[in-house]
Amino acid sequence: MAKNGETLDLMALAGIRNDLDDLRARAQAGDPVAQFNMGVKYAEGSEVPQDYQEAARWYSAAADQNDAPAQFNLGLLFYQGQGLRKDLSCAYELFSLAAAQGDTRAQAGMTAILGEVPTELAEELIENFGQGDQGAATH
Repeated sequence: MAKNGETLDLMALAGIRNDLDDLRARAQAGDPVAQFNMGVKYAEGSEVPQDYQEAARWYSAAADQNDAPAQFNLGLLFYQGQGLRKDLSCAYELFSLAAAQGDTRAQAGMTAILGEVPTELAEELIENFGQGDQGAATH
């Protein structure tokens, strides 16, 4: 569509355009979905330079607002040691938070960690954070 020779951006008019500046503004305003999406952009290097520490910062902001996908992705950064020190206890805690909201990927992450750590630490993790909700579906 054109008006006076200008092309109309229907996505922007509908309020669903997801350009980086708009996404960043919404993330900085505290929108957890936008914060999660900023984390994804930095983790993948999509429209921004790849930066796992910056991804962790955005995931953390969303995870603090109980965003399960952000809790899972932040846990994954701790699990893999990408941008953060590898910390299986932190990863397990974050996975447990996401699993409690039904994220089956997080449940799988918890199971993987329990298989990798010494028995004493596994028992401590289960005592502190549980084993997750094994019956939940992925959202």
